[in-house]
Amino acid sequence: MMVYDVRKTLAYVTEDTNNLTRNSVFVLYWITTEDGQKYHLNTNAGLRGSAMLGSFVSFNDLGNRTARGGSILEPGSGSSDYLNLQSTTQSVVGPTTGDKWTDTCLTLDLVGIKLDVTFRPTGGNFYYGGGGGIQLTNRGPDPTYATALPGWSWYWANPTTRLTGTITVDGKSANIDPAQSYALFERQWGNFHIGKGYYALWFYLETGEVLISWNMEPDVNGVSRTAFASVWHPNGLHEMIPVGPESRASEVSTSPATGLKYFNRFFLDLPARDADFTFHKWIPDAELTPTLPEQKNQYITISESYGEGTGRWNGKQVKLQGHVEQLSMLK
Repeated sequence: MMVYDVRKTLAYVTEDTNNLTRNSVFVLYWITTEDGQKYHLNTNAGLRGSAMLGSFVSFNDLGNRTARGGSILEPGSGSSDYLNLQSTTQSVVGPTTGDKWTDTCLTLDLVGIKLDVTFRPTGGNFYYGGGGGIQLTNRGPDPTYATALPGWSWYWANPTTRLTGTITVDGKSANIDPAQSYALFERQWGNFHIGKGYYALWFYLETGEVLISWNMEPDVNGVSRTAFASVWHPNGLHEMIPVGPESRASEVSTSPATGLKYFNRFFLDLPARDADFTFHKWIPDAELTPTLPEQKNQYITISESYGEGTGRWNGKQVKLQGHVEQLSMLK
């Protein structure tokens, strides 16, 4: 099993906003409340320089298959000593000792959704790319040895994070059932260039593996020329798998709010593993936009949705569920 000290990647602050394009904590949540409601969410806290923090939340109600969300960029702060991202909308604060992230606390209040949760990692971490470093396309030049590869970033997650706390939806608060709820806690910072949009897939296979795949700059036919897939096994094994030529996204819908085009069906081809997956996005209208009118076209507009699918893994049929994120520039 890979042993890797993630503490050095948890705390990072720089004024360089040109070469540092990612400095964020991204979390996917699968929440069941004590009164039986089932929700899928994701949150992101992204530090820009040392004085601005961007936040977004996506909320999927799995009972009625509806979504809402929003984003905001506002004054905030970080720390170079420990994980401590703070703004009016969101805070992500880790401990100052130990592994510096067990019992990390996150609070958020945006678009009628409030979270107050504590994270506890379990199992092994998932180091995307096999070692926690990903390079897709050059954006450089990168001025320091910390970003020696143009387009490089630290990028890792804990896919079996447990959580406790409360969720409040439009003023109605509920306790999270810790026995039936979990999260994927993800940390990234570095010079990660996304070019002209992307879609990213996170799959949880019923056999226990977790997969991530980024597909860059898809055209309107859903074809990407640059993509990667990484797989995490519960025993700690990591695989970096080439994405096959049959991979593509389809079933396009158009946002009535922005006119952007989004995909709703995804086929991921992994011939080296005798594997392929078909994934259906549950909520086509899952776009979130800036909550402040003056930040329209200035801060993030993105689609985030739960989904399910089927496929083959090592030649055997398998079911899966997970998440799709799409940053679209297609019109």
